[in-house]
Amino acid sequence: MKNIIMLFAVVALLASNVKQETKESDFAQKKGSEYTTIKLNDRFNNTLKKGNWDSIYRYDEATFSPVYLGDVKSEIKLIYKPELTGNRMYDWECAWRWKSPSDSTLLITIDTSRVIGYPMGIWEYYKKPEYRRNIMSYPVFLENISEDTMSVGFGDVLDLMVENKDENGQWQKMLEPFIYDCGTGLGYIYLAPHQIAVTAMPICEGSYRTEMRIVFRVSSDQCIYSNVFEDFWNE
Repeated sequence: MKNIIMLFAVVALLASNVKQETKESDFAQKKGSEYTTIKLNDRFNNTLKKGNWDSIYRYDEATFSPVYLGDVKSEIKLIYKPELTGNRMYDWECAWRWKSPSDSTLLITIDTSRVIGYPMGIWEYYKKPEYRRNIMSYPVFLENISEDTMSVGFGDVLDLMVENKDENGQWQKMLEPFIYDCGTGLGYIYLAPHQIAVTAMPICEGSYRTEMRIVFRVSSDQCIYSNVFEDFWNE
């Protein structure tokens, strides 16, 4: 009888290990691509420097414009003129049928191991030649790890905002998502299954150092969070 009990215990333990390995495998699959191995091809070489929060975000709104939209590749070309990045849907009825992102379908990763430039302003004339603003920025990757197409922005701006920790260690909204006053002629920015968006998080000077994160707000009570990093901020 004792041997039978021990046999059941061993079988249960093996089943538990298999189940645990399956969970870890599923989690690994949800991590997305290895972004640090993607070469970011930047054809501009103007000098980059730390930015100033007040000059970049004058109205406390986050303008995260894409510098790349498309398939995961070993090397991608950065485009600093937002309107040239593609992936726009102008059929609003079609776009509204897409599934909303969730924390299990959209990954947000800030790569603090390297620096890129900052995209052109969304209010600049469309006929203006492409250039990169001389603001040091971390590349930020958004990846659709689902089998559905999803909307991640509108016009030339991704649906992102920034949070930081206050002096009490509580997360607070630092920058609100940018909202257009008028959407006439603008389309939804989308990611097809397993595509990525790359945008830029400016590195700025400030009066104190704090923890920050980028947030995709799905609704008033649902958000998707990036990894946490440290930078300077002005009160």
